[in-house]
Amino acid sequence: MATVSEAEIIDRVLAVVGGVVITQSDVTAAFELGLATAGPSDDPIAAVLSQLIDRQLILAEVDRYAPPEPATDAIDRMAEQVRARFPAAQAYNAALARSGIDQARLRHMLRDQLRLRAYLDQRFTVPPPNEDEIAGYYRDHPQTFTRGGQVVPFDIARAEVAAALTTSRRTTLVNDWVSGLRRRADVSNLYVVRR
Repeated sequence: MATVSEAEIIDRVLAVVGGVVITQSDVTAAFELGLATAGPSDDPIAAVLSQLIDRQLILAEVDRYAPPEPATDAIDRMAEQVRARFPAAQAYNAALARSGIDQARLRHMLRDQLRLRAYLDQRFTVPPPNEDEIAGYYRDHPQTFTRGGQVVPFDIARAEVAAALTTSRRTTLVNDWVSGLRRRADVSNLYVVRR
């Protein structure tokens, strides 16, 4: 991720989602603080930006239905997880400074993340798979259940297989829903790779 020197603060708008601006510093903060991941991508900025666009679309839905506020101790735990990603307080504070984010803004972002999770958990429940579905998923995805070059026996991996299948189904439901939100929303992605 590109960073700017402390002597000059430059930010640029990368996207506008329903009137909400997403900037380069938002992308940098999400990446450096572990709130979004680039995954295997040739363009980590584009990958993180896409996640932030989706996040903003979901938060707009969350705001419409107003789920309960997360507990303060849940926000505290998430804030501690973010801090723990850094080897020292100096590195953590430097990441916040590069992003132009203070503790209050970070806590607000974490609060939104918890609200988003609660909303998705409530809205997208997936019934448990039956035995045939679990066995089929295990058979079709052996690489997922391979450890040390050996496929874990089904009896040992069964709970993991059921969890992976449930997660896969839920992810598909959420992704389809977010794709619909993107089609209906006013999203302007202004990011252009600078070479």
